[in-house]
Amino acid sequence: MPSSGALARPESMVAIARRADEIGFDSIWAIDHIVIPASGVYVFGEDVYEQLVVLAHLAAVTERVRLGTTVMVVPYRNPIVTAKMLATIDALSGGRLILGVGSGWLEEEFDALGVDYPSRGPVTDEALDTFVSLWTRRDEGRSARFGNIRFAPTPVQDPHPPILIGGNSRRAIRRAVELGQGWHPTTVLGKAELVSLVDYLRASWEAAGRRGKPEIALGIPVLVTETPPDPEETWLGARMVVGSPEQIVAELRGLAEFVTHFVIHVVAHTREELFAQLDLIARDVLPGARLRS
Repeated sequence: MPSSGALARPESMVAIARRADEIGFDSIWAIDHIVIPASGVYVFGEDVYEQLVVLAHLAAVTERVRLGTTVMVVPYRNPIVTAKMLATIDALSGGRLILGVGSGWLEEEFDALGVDYPSRGPVTDEALDTFVSLWTRRDEGRSARFGNIRFAPTPVQDPHPPILIGGNSRRAIRRAVELGQGWHPTTVLGKAELVSLVDYLRASWEAAGRRGKPEIALGIPVLVTETPPDPEETWLGARMVVGSPEQIVAELRGLAEFVTHFVIHVVAHTREELFAQLDLIARDVLPGARLRS
């Protein structure tokens, strides 16, 4: 969902969400920035709509697609207020929220918000514990301080929306094993790095006695085109999957054994290009490379 930059317009976001809902995408996702340092405007643009408000708005104009954060920077917000906002989105949407989270990376944004950058890791861990404690009415250990308050509504999803830990490092994977239901990397990683970290995640998951298998949601920019791709070209720093529908399907199938679903970043520079890409991907790519999108 283009919630920042030149394509971030209220009417466009609504139209894109409705189209995605109608043509077969499984989910729509929004990024998270509160302010943009001057040095980052060329990447994100000056207009950045607040992530959770965007998803709440789009929940009201869609019926089926799930609503994801890619990712929510946890230290930016009060954890109790955030837990309430997330639970409300899940309740109002009928249980469609997917919570991708991260500890953040843009130090200038932390400074502008008055949030301590070096402590972002422990702050994230404590906030995730707070979310789950409030959502599941857990009042033991660190959560005992919530024993005398009432928190409702709780999320529709039982026990709570899936928490996918963003990041391309072993620390992110350890956080996923400790606190989440899965991992949300991007194609900033090369395939060899991705495979190595997936192996590490699965081994760590089993060693920790976690049940089932972890979710792995790979953020991946996609551009359908018959023009031969530049193998060095990236989209916001991530490796793009570029080519004909057949070429893209083949590459996604090659990744499918390592991930449980794709978070597709549709590569486009104009509204017209974006809608054309949405239709091409839904018609010619998703049926052949179906995980979740």
